[in-house]
Amino acid sequence: MIAQTRQRVLSVVCGIVFLMLLGGASPSIEADLRFEVGEEGWGSASHADVKAVLVSAAQALWKEAGSPKLPVIRVEPSGGPIVLHRRDADGAIRVRLAVEDRRWSQLAYQFSHEFAHILCGFDQAHPSQLWLEEAACEAASLFSLRRMAKSWSQKTDSSWSSYAPHLKSYSDDLIEKIRAELPSDFKAWFRSHQQRLQSHPDDRKQLRVVSLVWLELLEEDPRGWRALRYLNRGDRSADEDLPQLFRRWRKNCPKQDREQVDRVKELFIGIEKNSKSRIGAPVQN
Repeated sequence: MIAQTRQRVLSVVCGIVFLMLLGGASPSIEADLRFEVGEEGWGSASHADVKAVLVSAAQALWKEAGSPKLPVIRVEPSGGPIVLHRRDADGAIRVRLAVEDRRWSQLAYQFSHEFAHILCGFDQAHPSQLWLEEAACEAASLFSLRRMAKSWSQKTDSSWSSYAPHLKSYSDDLIEKIRAELPSDFKAWFRSHQQRLQSHPDDRKQLRVVSLVWLELLEEDPRGWRALRYLNRGDRSADEDLPQLFRRWRKNCPKQDREQVDRVKELFIGIEKNSKSRIGAPVQN
């Protein structure tokens, strides 16, 4: 019993140290991002390390979204990846992943996606245009990995900084695979694939094409994450189309964030602009 108590205390202490090393996280950020990590099922990864990586993966998204107050988020290693729509009795949100051992890139990728659903107000989502939220969450995974690769590379603790190249290569490999499918005329591609996206919002191959184009907007101006918090606000009809969605989204956004909604609308149905994508460029360390 004494040995188990000492191990638990050591785990908590290590977790605090790691949270401060990863991305400059502080105790106040840990208090605002309240994660409860399942005690078992993580394989060779320690409970403290898993929690530290979760905070690091969520931190950039959460800060760019305006550091919103969120319920407790309970994270389990299996049964997903998915965020459950039904809340726990105390209002906590439960996220289930599909990862074990010290696969930090995979852990960060999966959790960033589910965390973005939480930021988007997932429990109000309607299936008619669910693909748009799914594409934003795919972009969130890439956004978070690229931010983590940069922040981890700048840490003095070698046990974490040495993993930064793995984060970078993981995101670079994903991006290169998507770029192979990237059309020269995105709007024309979108018009021909829109129906498929609406009827199959889980089609990862097509969603990732959308996410890569959207990622450019979010990296150019990360304030887009603030606007995404209002994606599912307001009343909607069961057959809401895309123009109606953008009108509702814009109406329910704070005035200072409506420009971000307009930028996303332009990406899909606005005035066509010819611009060369810069996504896939090396992460600047």
